[in-house]
Amino acid sequence: MITLATALAALAAILSAICAYLSYRLASQIHHDLKSDERIVYGRLEFGSRSIHHPEQVIYCTVFNKSKRKAYVTSIRAFDRDGGEVRVGYSTKTDHLGFPDPTVKLIGLVDSVMLFITRKDGKRIVFLRVEIQQSFSDSPDILIFDSLKDWSD
Repeated sequence: MITLATALAALAAILSAICAYLSYRLASQIHHDLKSDERIVYGRLEFGSRSIHHPEQVIYCTVFNKSKRKAYVTSIRAFDRDGGEVRVGYSTKTDHLGFPDPTVKLIGLVDSVMLFITRKDGKRIVFLRVEIQQSFSDSPDILIFDSLKDWSD
């Protein structure tokens, strides 16, 4: 026969399991709500060098952080039209010739920044697929620069 103590213990265990489940659901919902506003928006990639002699060696875009939390650009990789990796330098500021500061490795995003990218081999940029790795996502954001696309439209 079930004693009163046994019945109360079973009821307490059931209530404890229900509370644990509801607590887990609430924590998951809060985590999802916090992550849902973590969004980075990129402007169009355009030529951006102030250099008269090298106007097509630097591209830039505006990067907007729509989140209330600070984000970071941790790395940038670039590829040519055939998929071969192209060594690039990037920064949020340029020198007096309009080339990105080569010492920048980590870019903090609070509101918005200008992102400047240049090929390290000094060649003219005609096409570049840019992969931007940032702190809000495990997969890179992909931007395409194609200077010939405007001619074909």
